[in-house]
Amino acid sequence: MVGLATGAALNFVDNCLLVGFTVVRRDALLARFLLFGVVVGLTELAADAWLVDYTRTLDYSIGGGPMVWRSPLWMPLAWEVVAVQFGYIGLRLWERFGNIGLVMIGMLGAINIPFYEEMARRIHWWQYSGCRMISFTPWYIIVGEFGIAVALALLAQTLRRGSWPVAVVAGLTGGLSIFACYAVAFLLTD
Repeated sequence: MVGLATGAALNFVDNCLLVGFTVVRRDALLARFLLFGVVVGLTELAADAWLVDYTRTLDYSIGGGPMVWRSPLWMPLAWEVVAVQFGYIGLRLWERFGNIGLVMIGMLGAINIPFYEEMARRIHWWQYSGCRMISFTPWYIIVGEFGIAVALALLAQTLRRGSWPVAVVAGLTGGLSIFACYAVAFLLTD
């Protein structure tokens, strides 16, 4: 149950900050980012189910607590926060540095996510086994996160002048890109 408590608490704090800023500043762009992130998080559940059931490399059972499909109940909101962070930072890097900015956000994703994976194992959110790893992080997660961060940055461009329906479509595309990036990375590394 430690996994449930810490995952839910972090999501609560992150979302209080994001939603609070959005409301206080009346920031329509960040509001679209939040909708984008929620849809990414819900759509990403398919990728988690694939990793748990097909690859059999991801195990959420150590976290305890209620599940939605094959993921902890709090996982869609965790991905929402990741989508907002990497989408926005990636968009800004892309606007400032062009394609080099996309490589930068990809590298940031590939470097940052192993930290989450190490933390997740230590505080009983999830663990991996049965695949090639560096420490406790699968190669396919590292490679996949590079692609995911780039995809989120590219999709964030549509939010700049988009509408609510555009944010929903971008979020669906983002969630599907997570699945695609992990699948390609898994095929390449394992």
